[in-house]
Amino acid sequence: MAKRNISILHIVGNRPQFIKLAPVFRAVENRGYKQMIVHSGQHFDSNMSEIFFEELDIPRPDKNLQVHTNGGHAEMTARMMLALEPVISAYRPDIVVVYGDTNTTLAAALTAKKLCIPIIHVEAGSRTGKEYNPEEINRVVVDRISDLLCTPDRESYDNLVQEHLENKAFFSGDVMYDTFLSNKQRVNSENLLMEYSLEKNKYILMTWHRQENTSDKGKMTDIIELLEQIRYKIILPLHPRTKKKLQEFELWDRINKVSNLCITEPVGYLEMIGLLSNCAMTLTDSGGVSKESFFAGVKSLFMVDLRVWPDLENSGWIRHLSQNINENIEFIDSIFQQEKIEIEMPMFYGDGKAAEKIVAEIEKRFNTGE
Repeated sequence: MAKRNISILHIVGNRPQFIKLAPVFRAVENRGYKQMIVHSGQHFDSNMSEIFFEELDIPRPDKNLQVHTNGGHAEMTARMMLALEPVISAYRPDIVVVYGDTNTTLAAALTAKKLCIPIIHVEAGSRTGKEYNPEEINRVVVDRISDLLCTPDRESYDNLVQEHLENKAFFSGDVMYDTFLSNKQRVNSENLLMEYSLEKNKYILMTWHRQENTSDKGKMTDIIELLEQIRYKIILPLHPRTKKKLQEFELWDRINKVSNLCITEPVGYLEMIGLLSNCAMTLTDSGGVSKESFFAGVKSLFMVDLRVWPDLENSGWIRHLSQNINENIEFIDSIFQQEKIEIEMPMFYGDGKAAEKIVAEIEKRFNTGE
C-alpha cells in the first residue's frame, strides 16, 4: 500500500510542551509527512518560549496566536479556541497532536474535535484523582475526545483501561525522556556551575509556579519560611507570574533577603537539564520537573498535594512537602548527608524511543504506512 501524504498539526503553548514536541516533530519529519506547529502564546517570554525552539532544533511555529495567560481559565480557553478555529480550518490537517494537560491542550482538542479532525494526545492517562485541579479536568476531557492516547508510563495506561478507554490507549513511553537523553551530553556542566557559583551535588534546584502556590499570600509566605530555614545553596529560575505575585503580596523584599537563595531569570532547556544533573535534589511544584529530576537521578521534594507520578512516589524518588517544616528540613539534610551514587534507573518511562513508537502507531491506526 502506498504511503498516504498526510499532514499533521502540532499545537503547543508552554515549556513542557516544547520539550515533548521536539522528538515527535523529528520522528514525523523522518517519515516525510507534512507538519506544522501552532503556538498558542501561553508562554510568551523569550526565556520561556523562543529559546526552547532554538535549543531543541525545531522550527519556529508557523503561527503564534499570542493568547497570553491573562484572565481566568474559562476566558483563556475560550480565547484560544476562538483563535485556533480559523487557523485549523485554514490548514485543514489530517491529524492534530496535543501535548500534556494545559489550557492550550484542552482548547486545541475541543476545537479539533468540533472540526471532526482526529486527535493524538501525547502524555495521556495521567491522573491525580483531584477534580478541583484545573489540569485534571483538562486531562480527563482531552482523553475522552481524543482518538489515540499515548501514555508515558504503565500507570497512565492502566488509568485509561479503568476508564474503559483501552481501545484508544497505547503505552509509548515518555517523549520527555527521549528529549532528555538526546540532549544531556550537550551541556557544559563546568561552565554552567561556574556561571552560577555552584558546586556539583551541593545545591538545591527550585522551581515555583503553580496556581496552588502563588494565588495566596499565606501559602507564599509558608514557602519563604521554608527557604529561610534551609542551610544549603538554592537556585531558583523564577517564573514571571511568581515574581509578579511576590511583588503584589509585598514579599519580594523578604525573599531577596534569603541569603543562600540565588534568584535568576527563567533558563533554557539545556541549562535546566544541566542544573538538574548537577544538583543534590529539587524543590518544585512542577510535575514535569519532578519527573525530569528522576531522569537526572536526583530526588524531588514536591510542593503540591497531588500524586502526579505514583511510580516515583512509591519508589521514593518524589516526597511530598510536609506541613511540619522540621520534617522537610530533616529530609533535605538527609539528602545532603548521603553520597550521590550512580544507580540503575527503573524503566518506568520507556526506552527513550517513545516518539518513534508514537509515529509508528499513528501509521498503523490511521493507515498512513506503506
